[in-house]
Amino acid sequence: MGRTKFRTGAAGGVATAMAAGAAWAQTQPAYTVVPASERLTVAGVFADASVEMKLVMLLLLAAAAASVAVWGVSLGKVGKADAKALAGALGRLRIVRSAGVPMGCLAAAYVMFASFIGISNVRPAPGLTVVAPGLAEATLAIMLGLLATTVAVICERHLEGRIRRAAA
Repeated sequence: MGRTKFRTGAAGGVATAMAAGAAWAQTQPAYTVVPASERLTVAGVFADASVEMKLVMLLLLAAAAASVAVWGVSLGKVGKADAKALAGALGRLRIVRSAGVPMGCLAAAYVMFASFIGISNVRPAPGLTVVAPGLAEATLAIMLGLLATTVAVICERHLEGRIRRAAA
């Protein structure tokens, strides 16, 4: 008998919540998709970034490309017993591996810090559509840091595996 009351009460609560949700939805404006010419893209995020952020993003992209280049050049040296060159290549890959994510996070923190200072100096506080490009820029910086680190880790692990197989 207690369960019947609970079920009825829960059903009544759900119905009330659904009615309140429907009433709230009717008061909210309808959302529209931004026209294609005004949409934010990755290139747009990069183009709108500050000079410092552009340099950091380009550095992270260059680090990812350099990791692939170091890996490719080093593959030919694996069977030739050039231990000094291979140690140098692994050291370079470890630098990129270790620095990519912290550099991306530091850049993202810089963007967020600057954004929050800007937001605090505007009244009324801007909405999400005004803040979103800054969030996208910070996210892009983190993503590029992760990309540089991931590429370096993959190249380093593959090169280490090739060295181990050649030594065996």
